[in-house]
Amino acid sequence: MKCLQLLLLPLILQNHKVHMNKVERNQDCDWRCSEGLQCKSRAYCDIRGVLVCADSAGMIGHCQMYTFGRVGRENATGKQVDVQFKCVPVRPGQHMFVTLKTIPNYCKAMWSQRHLVPECRHEGIRDTIAECITGKLAYTVDKDRNTLTVKVNDAPEDTDYNLRLCRKRSIICAGEGPHRTIKSQHLQRSITLQYSKALPCLCIEGWPVKVDARRVQVCPFKNNLEELWSGITYDLYKEELIWEPLCPVKVSVSLCHVDGGKGCRDLGDVFHSEGQKVIFSSVDPHPTLCTKFTTEAGTWIKCPFAKGNFSVWTAKMTSKNGQQWAEISTWVKANFSVSVCEMKPSSQCKQIEGNKSQTLSVDKMKRTVFNLSKNACEVCACIQVQRVDVHFSVPVLQCDLQCLNWCRDPERSQVQDIEKILLPAVIFLTVILAAALFSRLTIKDGDEKRKAWMKLSCQGTNQ
Repeated sequence: MKCLQLLLLPLILQNHKVHMNKVERNQDCDWRCSEGLQCKSRAYCDIRGVLVCADSAGMIGHCQMYTFGRVGRENATGKQVDVQFKCVPVRPGQHMFVTLKTIPNYCKAMWSQRHLVPECRHEGIRDTIAECITGKLAYTVDKDRNTLTVKVNDAPEDTDYNLRLCRKRSIICAGEGPHRTIKSQHLQRSITLQYSKALPCLCIEGWPVKVDARRVQVCPFKNNLEELWSGITYDLYKEELIWEPLCPVKVSVSLCHVDGGKGCRDLGDVFHSEGQKVIFSSVDPHPTLCTKFTTEAGTWIKCPFAKGNFSVWTAKMTSKNGQQWAEISTWVKANFSVSVCEMKPSSQCKQIEGNKSQTLSVDKMKRTVFNLSKNACEVCACIQVQRVDVHFSVPVLQCDLQCLNWCRDPERSQVQDIEKILLPAVIFLTVILAAALFSRLTIKDGDEKRKAWMKLSCQGTNQ
């Protein structure tokens, strides 16, 4: 416990009156009564002492009486004196209520004041008051093994020490598994703790093994927000996308559509959470439907269906005898919007003029056919299918028409026509040049041989 020194206000012995924060000399000592009443003046005793009490919620009050001897009163009469109430048993962070009364207590006069004792984090007491000494924790992280090696420094002497992992909430730190105890004679040893996920609210907590011991916490992964966005689940029957935070965090959550670019287009309805569960109802699962998380530190996008999980419907292209059509199959009863569009070089699918969207209702475990016109193969035609009986869905493009000349882009067609003309000409010219070069080499070689034979022949005749 710690002693709290309080310097009380001066007292004036003799005739006086007491206010809340001061004691004043009263020069007017006459008695006065209302008209019709008889008053008698009688001398009263001087102040013989003071009573000081210190109270706090949940603790027994502590009072101290100070009395002045006869000789002291005579010498101090009419003078200012100081009374000091030296020690009050208190605890860190405690609220104290101190009162002062005179003895005897005239007219219930009383002076009072409230005090707040500093908490253990205060620099002046955290390392000096035994109750505040909790030890300091040092740690190393092994990410490959998911372990934390912890060592305790500056722990209270001759006391065992507890260590554990906990998940920190707003007030408490909920334990993650059993705690480990280090005996007082082995405080220099290290303890290894295993963790499953490197969550930002995962902390190491330590405290001396004694009643009401204060605890110290360090959180090795406090900046690792990435781990929080993995807690996404999908209820296939309720068609609900659920995200439940593993740590309290202030975040905005929305659904978005990744359309092939770097961005993710919002689908509306942004939820703001400070640790509460977020539920998106009426959601159609698709690989390009993603969840966007936004905090003060940045934005993260997670696509829970990226691997094709939970798909409840499919659309495919097929053909027969030159006729193209799309088949839509579903495992639940659903409504779809289907339209024909033309794929442009900008990767945008523009609706073909004269082709309006149609709404199709498909029963569970059945398929529905959507016929395309016979000229669908003459352009870069695709079909765009989107479920319309849910609140959150994304459009799906199917462009694999079974055409021999699918996607006749005019510019591309011109290039292909030029290639058809130039390629045979280039081949023909290459063959002619090769033949001419070979003939020239053969003739030249023959001339050299003939000249040599003629020279030998002439030499032989002259002899």
